[in-house]
Amino acid sequence: MQPSKCRTIAIASGKGGVGKTVITANLALSLAQQFRGKTGSVVAVDLDLGCGNLNACLGVRSPNGTINNFLLNKVSDLEQILTPTEQENLKMICSSYSGTPEMKLEEGLKKELLNGLGNLDANYVLVDLGAGTAPEVLDFFLGAHEKIVVITPEALSLHNAFVFLKAAILRFLWSELEREEFLSPVKSNLRWMIEDEKDLNIGKLIDRLKTWDRYAAYVLAGLINDLKIKFVVNMYRGGVQKSHLQNFHNLMFKYLCVRNNISYLGFIHFDRGIPDSVQAISPFLLRHPHRRAARDFLQVAARLANDEQPDHIPLLHLPKRTWWSLPGFLR
Repeated sequence: MQPSKCRTIAIASGKGGVGKTVITANLALSLAQQFRGKTGSVVAVDLDLGCGNLNACLGVRSPNGTINNFLLNKVSDLEQILTPTEQENLKMICSSYSGTPEMKLEEGLKKELLNGLGNLDANYVLVDLGAGTAPEVLDFFLGAHEKIVVITPEALSLHNAFVFLKAAILRFLWSELEREEFLSPVKSNLRWMIEDEKDLNIGKLIDRLKTWDRYAAYVLAGLINDLKIKFVVNMYRGGVQKSHLQNFHNLMFKYLCVRNNISYLGFIHFDRGIPDSVQAISPFLLRHPHRRAARDFLQVAARLANDEQPDHIPLLHLPKRTWWSLPGFLR
């Protein structure tokens, strides 16, 4: 893969309906606002190939082509399908409304697309991925510089996020085993261990591997530690949701062999204005710049821009319940 000119940020989720596309759009807007009056730009890319709607969250009604034009070789590079948005310094690449059911992304095409995204003339490229654990989604997620998982503090979202993370970690380990020749003897043994596990615990998998090849086990644990994952908690209201998030946090430590390689970029508080903005095809951050959720987006974008990294086992710092987050103040 060629060296990238820009910082690619993949935004994924275990299930649909958690606001992943809204997060992508408003983080892109927030990052672009940091370049107001300065040199710098942001590109938001809709890679939900099934049927994306990032353009609605960014207020774009008439795109200059779609990602299909590139995938079907109708244009030679991604710059040709960039579409301006209402926000200065922010452009986007739209997905096709018709989906891509006839198209299978071969390995070469996936690498070509990742190289193209990494070489766009921008400071940041935010990629909105489809929900779930399809191989293409996992590969685009793992191929980005920054990896963000959007969760909501409710049981189904957290369960699916856990499944997504486990699938991503296993796919990452498998690709590394294929890449590193000295680890090839580990591959068949690891496959047997994975198939033997009824309820796969990656931490226990590493421990079992130690009894067979201690060095290889430490290498795999180190690889997992290099896989930096960031979370954005969306639609946060507090209350019982705090315990759901704490349980999720603890389960990741227990079952996925993660420690200081995860971090929380922040919490986006629930706001009824967000679905209204999507319905109106108008960016929430531009439509309601003074709402609490708008300030949340700006804070998350600032942490992302500053590349904050945890230097210890991350604590889950939950927001305090304040007067503007009470139900009566949601406007």
